[in-house]
Amino acid sequence: MELTILSAMMAGAVSGAVTGWIARRNPLLCIVAFLIGIFGGMLMGTGMGHLFYGQVDGYDLPPIKSGCSALVCSGLAGLAGSLPTALFVTAIIAFMTLRHLHPRPHRGKTVLTGLSMGLITGVLTALMMAVV
Repeated sequence: MELTILSAMMAGAVSGAVTGWIARRNPLLCIVAFLIGIFGGMLMGTGMGHLFYGQVDGYDLPPIKSGCSALVCSGLAGLAGSLPTALFVTAIIAFMTLRHLHPRPHRGKTVLTGLSMGLITGVLTALMMAVV
């Protein structure tokens, strides 16, 4: 479950910061979007961790075993946390920043870039934590 939370926080932070930077090119907005992404990632990661990895007698069920299945399980845990977080944070930041801009940057490019960067960061974070 901690792996899901950590990957969601990393995905939210990166997707928020990238989306904020592409939308306005403002460092203050980038920092605020980074913080929103961390907080949103913590909330989404906790929810997805409870949804996918339940508890028995108050202890988390370990999603990672040993051997070859460790990378597969950690990749899935990272994807479970980073996909909804990157979608949510990118949509919120893009909606808040792009609605009053004239001329607007391309919405599709902004959203897809933030989403893809968040997903890549979340899954790589989960895989690196499984290896270390």
